[in-house]
This record gives sequence, structure tokens and C-alpha cells, in this order.
Amino acid sequence: MPASATPISSDLILVLDNGLGPSGRQLTRSRRYSQVKTGASDDDVYAVAQALSDLQTLPIISIQRRNTVEIEASQP
Repeated sequence: MPASATPISSDLILVLDNGLGPSGRQLTRSRRYSQVKTGASDDDVYAVAQALSDLQTLPIISIQRRNTVEIEASQP
């Protein structure tokens, strides 16, 4: 039975470098921006992330986009 996915939400997550812990392990801090338009292109989301990176005091390690979809059985 085929399935179809319906976009529900999309979030932009900036993972920031928060230094090193006592054991030398990388520490991170995340900033989550919710209510990103599900139809926004990855290029547009990346451009917004780059603009937000200029406002951060910590350096950015990675830019992530998390999409949530609802999967349902397709109607024949």
C-alpha cells in the first residue's frame, strides 16, 4: 500500500561551539527557531541561518533543519 507524507512543521537549529569540557570533550549549545515555513527552500533557510550566525556570540558548528511529516496511507 503506497503512503504519502504531509509536511507538519519545520525547525531551524543552530549548533554552537560552547568550548571544551574538563575531559576535553566538545561542548555544544543549540538554538532552535521553530515555525519555519515547510515550503521554504533549503537555500532560503541556509541564508537565514547565515544571517542569524552574525548575531551569535558563539561560533556555529552546524546548521540543521528538522522537518516533521505525517505519513498516511494513500487513497487508491
